[in-house]
Order: sequence, then structure tokens, then C-alpha cells
Amino acid sequence: MKQTIKAVSLCAVFGLSSLAGTSVRADQLDNIKAAGALKCGVGSQYKPFSFVQDPKSRKFVGYDVDVCEAIAAKIGVKPELVFITGATRVTDLQSGRTDIALANLTHTPERAQLVDFSDNYFASDVKVMVPASSSVKNFADLRGKRMAGISGSQHEVKVPKVITGVDLKVFPSPANAFLALEQGKVESMVGDETSLVGLIGSKRDKWRILDQPVDTQQIGIGVRKGETRVQAAVNDTLNELEKSGKAAQIFDHWFGKDSEVGLKRSFTFGPYKQP
Repeated sequence: MKQTIKAVSLCAVFGLSSLAGTSVRADQLDNIKAAGALKCGVGSQYKPFSFVQDPKSRKFVGYDVDVCEAIAAKIGVKPELVFITGATRVTDLQSGRTDIALANLTHTPERAQLVDFSDNYFASDVKVMVPASSSVKNFADLRGKRMAGISGSQHEVKVPKVITGVDLKVFPSPANAFLALEQGKVESMVGDETSLVGLIGSKRDKWRILDQPVDTQQIGIGVRKGETRVQAAVNDTLNELEKSGKAAQIFDHWFGKDSEVGLKRSFTFGPYKQP
């Protein structure tokens, strides 16, 4: 009889311990703090979002790198860059390979079913680039021609809706797509305007971007589903960057008046707006 009572008591203890463990389960933000690092998913050849500026130092810099560092500082940990591709941004986040996903992740209803998004931290028109010598003047001229796009970027969905008869071929990264254009394997390239201008760099006389946009993107930072504290930490950082003027400074440095790109900032960090 005593053994039975003892067994029941042990079961009760283990049951309570299990319940207690459930109630105090560490969430992702706790895990990030415990690890001492925030794993930011960024592109490895995505100028000016994330790229190697000095081949000697091999240090990665860029718009996404600055934003990653600000979020990590807010949380109180070190930033850790994890290189991803357009096709793996969501799966890397879901699997835990990254803690947040940058790399120009456009906020779409389809993606919002798979990951949660921060407020917008970027916005850009999707446009088409051709060689300056090309006879292409508008979308109609692209019929039957080959176009380079980026895998995982929604180009396969967006382009056919506005450009009829184009032969779209997707590549792992903007750098790969641009190389195909340079080598003449395709006659045009589609991408967000800021990335296209970044790829062109100082060689603006060799390339031409068509005026008509394919789409306008609202770009947020991907967060694992249900991790509300991580999402809040990201949004708090973005809000502070915007209010302090630091957001505009980061844009100007990589895309605006202080850069070779020379674009004007047409957005502010803020909530996603339904199209």
C-alpha cells in the first residue's frame, strides 16, 4: 500500500513539473538572449543591402547589415549574419537557421500565412532593366524575349500579369541574374529598382531602366510565426530609428544623397498598408 501511494505521489510531482515547464517555456527572444546573438538572414551578393565592400577585409556591409545591427543592439546581443537566397528566406526562418529574415522580403498575403512580418522597413518599385543599346522601349517590346528574374521573389507570379509573352528565367540571386544579362544569356532583367541601380553602380551609361513598374513592393522583416516578442523588438527598433532620423541616414548612406545610387526616400518605416 505504501508503494502505491509513493508511486502516485511521484506521478503527481512529475505532472506538475511538466505543467510548470509548459507555462514558463522559453520563447524565441529568450533563446536569442541566451545565445547572445541575433541570426539575421541576409543576401551574400546583394548590393547595397548586404555585400563585401572591401575584398581585403571581407567584411559585409549594407542597408540590411545596419538594420540587423540596430535590432541586435536593441535586444542586447551581437548581430550574426547568415547568408540566404531568395528561395530559402522563408524556410531558413521556419527551420530556425535564422532568427529574422531580411534580404528584401516583400510582404505578400501568401507569405503572411507562413511567417509574421514586421512593419515596413523598405519600399521599392519592381522594374525592368535592359542594355542601353537595346531596342526595347516598353513592355510590349519584351514579347518573346528572355528575362532574368530572382528565385523566390514572386517574379514568376507578378511578371506574367503585366508582361505578355516574355520568357522568364529565374536565378538564385540578383548578382546571378545580372551576370546572365551581362553575358547576353537574357535580354532583360526584372528586380526592385534599388537593387537594379545598385548593380549598375557607376556604369549607368551601359544600362537603361524602363519607366513603367511591374509592381510596387512593401518590404518587411520576416519573423517566425507566433513569436510576438521578437516581432515587437523589431518593430520597436524600426520605430526608434525612424523617430531619431537614423532610418533616413541609413537610407541616404546606401541609396540616397550620400551614395552613388542617388535615390530619394519615398517611404518611412511604418505598418503594412493593404493594397
